[in-house]
Amino acid sequence: MGDPTMNTGVANASIQHGDHTDTIESVDMVFRAQRKLSFTYGAVFFAVTLAIPASSVWWEGWYSVPIWGGFTANYLFVSLLYYFFLWGMAWSYSKQADKLDMRLGDMADEITARDGEGA
Repeated sequence: MGDPTMNTGVANASIQHGDHTDTIESVDMVFRAQRKLSFTYGAVFFAVTLAIPASSVWWEGWYSVPIWGGFTANYLFVSLLYYFFLWGMAWSYSKQADKLDMRLGDMADEITARDGEGA
């Protein structure tokens, strides 16, 4: 007749997953935040990556003037600083995504507690 773990009421649709409950609204809210986070980090990555060759086109000093031990700013950035940037972005993204995951878990716990009180 149907899945006994699903509440199909229109105003309060929820799905039971093990010992917690998610609503469509809570999952949608977290997915929207995750999508925004992903696009934001993707845009920053794209902009910084595109800025490297663009800087070589616009500023001759970026690729032709030695600044330390014969290395140019372009070489130092691409060979060293760019990897720090990537690691920093990955770490920061991971922390933000974990917060969103915890938020969904907290919302599921609240829904489960609320449904438990109403029973």
